[in-house]
Amino acid sequence: MREPELFEWLKDNLYPDLSRSESEFDGFDCKSDEKKLFIELKSRNTHYDELLIEKYKFDFLVVEAGKLSYAPCYVNYTPQGVYFFDLDSILKNEFDMKWQDKWLPVTTEFQNTNNRMKKVGMLDIKWGTKLL
Repeated sequence: MREPELFEWLKDNLYPDLSRSESEFDGFDCKSDEKKLFIELKSRNTHYDELLIEKYKFDFLVVEAGKLSYAPCYVNYTPQGVYFFDLDSILKNEFDMKWQDKWLPVTTEFQNTNNRMKKVGMLDIKWGTKLL
């Protein structure tokens, strides 16, 4: 399931009012005003028990959602399911979120093969809710 399909699945099954961000450069993918959710979507072709999130993205979601009094959320599709993470809950429960520097692609676009150092953390799927 790619990110557009993940968006449609969430809209059809959980959040009928889900709306996309206005620009691909907004820093988030969608939101639900009814449920007060500010959401970043990711689609992975391989399942991992720990899912990567960039520190700048984590911080952005927490700060911007807070300005709206929304919950910052990270939703990941893997071949084994859809995992929902409430980032506020992860902060409040002080899960063992370790940040580390890794060389990763600058973008996820296949034609750009350049790498750069990024600060990332791993979200254990046990910290989230399996939606599918």
